[in-house]
Amino acid sequence: MEVEVDPRLVSNILTQLRMRNAAECAFRGITTDYQALLKRSLELAVRNGQLEKEARELRAENSSLLADVESSTQAAATSQQAAAAEARAKELQEELTVTYKDKARVAEELVSAGRQLQIVRESNEAQAREAAELGQKLREARARAKELGEAVERERQATALATSELEARAADKSAAEARADRAEAEGRDLAQRLMEIKAKEVAAMDRVMAECEGMLANARQQERAAAADRAAAAAERAGAARVAASALTAAGTRRSLPTSALKGMAGLLDGTMGRREAPQALAVASVVPSEALRTVAAHDGGCFALAFERSGGRMASGGADKVVRVWDASAGIQQSELHGMPEMVTGLAFTSDARALVAAGSDAALRMWDLTSGRVRHTLTGHVAKVCSVDCSPMQPNQAVSGGTDRCIKVWDLARGFCQRSLVCHSSVNSVRVSLDGSMAVSGHFDGTLRFWDLRSARVANEVAGLHTQQITSVAIGLAAGVVLTCGKDNLLKLVDPRTFQVQRSLRAPGFSVGTVWCTACLGPDERHVAAGSSDGTVFIWEAERSGAVVRTLKDAGAASVLCTAWSPQGTPLVSSDKAGRVTFWQDRAA
Repeated sequence: MEVEVDPRLVSNILTQLRMRNAAECAFRGITTDYQALLKRSLELAVRNGQLEKEARELRAENSSLLADVESSTQAAATSQQAAAAEARAKELQEELTVTYKDKARVAEELVSAGRQLQIVRESNEAQAREAAELGQKLREARARAKELGEAVERERQATALATSELEARAADKSAAEARADRAEAEGRDLAQRLMEIKAKEVAAMDRVMAECEGMLANARQQERAAAADRAAAAAERAGAARVAASALTAAGTRRSLPTSALKGMAGLLDGTMGRREAPQALAVASVVPSEALRTVAAHDGGCFALAFERSGGRMASGGADKVVRVWDASAGIQQSELHGMPEMVTGLAFTSDARALVAAGSDAALRMWDLTSGRVRHTLTGHVAKVCSVDCSPMQPNQAVSGGTDRCIKVWDLARGFCQRSLVCHSSVNSVRVSLDGSMAVSGHFDGTLRFWDLRSARVANEVAGLHTQQITSVAIGLAAGVVLTCGKDNLLKLVDPRTFQVQRSLRAPGFSVGTVWCTACLGPDERHVAAGSSDGTVFIWEAERSGAVVRTLKDAGAASVLCTAWSPQGTPLVSSDKAGRVTFWQDRAA
């Protein structure tokens, strides 16, 4: 059976076979050339081996010929060298003879030089001994000169110290004289004002007495007229007499009222005059400030304590820089600096006689300065942890109380500088104050409780538990009626009646936030206003008596979180301090 084949397929196969044959022919030439080159390489390698063998044989023959030449040359030169060596030996013998002669001469010179060297050594040793003696004397002289220089420096320092002390005393004397002059002027002014007040009271009394005399005269005239009427009516008929008698009885009752009223008015006047004595002298009206009188960068690292003296003339501040500064409160000008605190100041208080200042510190101790000399009089130790607060008795200038994180309140005898008694608490004491009569201490604690202590029996008289939901940061006592003000970390201020121990009012405000545990609030001297600082640098002032509303907010440019506020017993200024250490004196624009 025949199979038909496609002609195109046959043509394609033939084309591919022709291409393969062409490729094989091309590679066949390359293979032939490679085989020829390989054969030529082998032939050249064999020839190279033959040439190397011939070269080795020629090198060996050359070496033997060179050895023969060298041996013949050495034999010819030996005879000449012997003659030269003999001549050289003669020359060396002559040189040796000369050398021996020179050696003998040098030996003689060496002996002479040795003797001279010994002489020089002995001279040097003598000079060295003399130099050592002179050096010892020089060192002694230098030591003496150093001692004299140190003595002169000590004398100079003592002289400088004495000079500075004399200058400080002179400055203190000048300041004391200025204060005395101011006090004398204030005394004259007060005496003049007192005389004017007394004169006004006398004039008022004269007017009242004149009015009383007039009213008594009218009453007597009315009594006489009534008696005449009663006598005339007696002659009338019986019925008319009874009516007249009842009318006269009613008229007598009405006519007797002016006399009793006058007596009541006189009693009221006497009571008012009597109440004008000591208590109201402290209740000066508080002036609500409206602007900053002066801002001073007083303490690096923050100002944590402010305190006024009882008269309000001076104010003290203390902070992280371990320095206490005393200010003229009315002008906002620094008067002096007190040094001696090893750690930051956490509390300040003037004694009631304003002669000393007591500071509490984070080093678990208190220090008391004499304000006249500016020197530390006592260092009060006894606390075992940081002292947070201190206050002095308003009645006893030599008594102070302090409280700290060691959960103790200590009563101090400032005259002798030691602790009289310790009151153990259940919680850390953040703030402590002494009542106006000096018989009681009021303390605010970490647990939010307010405690009242009887200082005579050293026992808790009462406590207001849970007054604040967080810790109490400060306690203040008013100067008018002794109202207790507390500030808490719960952003509330509370007024407590010290007689009933009841909360009279709670104060709060939108935006008011207690920034730190050092936040100290204050009462105005008349207890009508309350001031406290906020964490945003604003000072809030509340009306405390009726509405409890914020009456004013104060903020200085660039103020940091306000730590303390203090109101002068004179009614103005209000002083605040912040976390940046700035102290601002606030006053009313109209003042």
